[in-house]
Amino acid sequence: MKLPENRNGISNPKRALSIVFFVILLDLIGFGIIIPVLPFYVRSFGVSDIAIGLLAASYSLMQFVSSPFLGKLSDVWGRRPILVISLLGSSVAWFFFGIAEEIGSYSIMGGLVLLFLARMFAGAMGGNISTANAYIADVTTEEERPRYLGYIGAAFAVGFIIGPAIGGVLATEYIIGIVDSILPAIIPITIYSLPSFGAGLLSFLGMVLCIFYLPESNLSEGVERRESNFSELLEPLKNYSIRGVVIVSLVGAIAFSGITVMFIPFIADVYGYGAATAGMILTYIGVISAISHGMFGPRLIKKYSPRNVAIGSSVGLMVSMILMPFCPIILNGNVIDPGVVSLLVVLGILAVSNACFSVSLSTLISLAAREDTQGVSFGIFQSAGSLGRTMGPPFMAVLYTIAIWSPFVVGAIAFIPLVILLARLPYKQAGKANV
Repeated sequence: MKLPENRNGISNPKRALSIVFFVILLDLIGFGIIIPVLPFYVRSFGVSDIAIGLLAASYSLMQFVSSPFLGKLSDVWGRRPILVISLLGSSVAWFFFGIAEEIGSYSIMGGLVLLFLARMFAGAMGGNISTANAYIADVTTEEERPRYLGYIGAAFAVGFIIGPAIGGVLATEYIIGIVDSILPAIIPITIYSLPSFGAGLLSFLGMVLCIFYLPESNLSEGVERRESNFSELLEPLKNYSIRGVVIVSLVGAIAFSGITVMFIPFIADVYGYGAATAGMILTYIGVISAISHGMFGPRLIKKYSPRNVAIGSSVGLMVSMILMPFCPIILNGNVIDPGVVSLLVVLGILAVSNACFSVSLSTLISLAAREDTQGVSFGIFQSAGSLGRTMGPPFMAVLYTIAIWSPFVVGAIAFIPLVILLARLPYKQAGKANV
């Protein structure tokens, strides 16, 4: 099925959606570039490893705060201006993130403060995903929406595949030497600054694409929307369906984000894997996740409804989380490296389930929200996920110190009430009054 012509004044919706996808992909690749260097960057200031966790959490915390506001602003000012502003903000944030080391050479505390401030500002600007989702809701039909929302999820997966690889290359002495010989001496080029500058450059390119090639999608009832006020920021939560999906997103993010953080220590402690092998496994997960976001999730939603897919994927996440700590003893027959085989199978189920879970929740939000509250509704939705990703890791880390298996089992148990809540949600509430 083709997208409708002149949807919200856009003559070529498919082209516009491709630009949105590519812009978000550039931004997420930039985010991924920082991942390999972030722990070492923090350690270069001579502080405790606790600071690594705090720095990682600071991004999600600010994303939690900013997402509803950026979503609401996109309802009031339009989608394109918010995307442009947030991408410019991300570019500036990554630049200052990169020069924090240089400031630290004069004042360690000053450099560390700048590092945290830059990371937090990048997180605040990272709330633009809600605006991208709202853009998709503006331009697509209900039938096509899961497919295109799935592409945003795929962008996340691809960003986490390509970004860390680029970050690793930019941190090599060979590349640093080449770039340092080209740029003026006043620009500090190190293993930490160059990946940061690379991330900023990608966000800047995304901003340029938005300015010159992305048409505005939020044109209907423009005057009325511009008269809106922020006292209505939490209005979408009056809708039972939206409120339920937000709760599911929050609790699901706590359970899943904690597990993703503790996965690397788990395979190191249980299987003896180092960073290289862990990177390969993460790539494996990322590839499956990208395919599932772009293909499996939307097709399943179209056939079975977003609510049913959300329930099924929740069960898949529960099963895979429970099985993960027991992978070393599964298939203990005449299978080569049985524990590894079991792990890869379970991780495959986990990746597919998480992708379908993400796409189905986004679709439920888009169907439940009124046309004039798509931005703020997605903002609240993203904010809930960000809060979960802030709370989950430290909680699961404490559980891990008690028993290696406990984060996975507790995470699985957390999905039981979510399945019950999803089963009670109305299938469809698009544009309707409170339910």
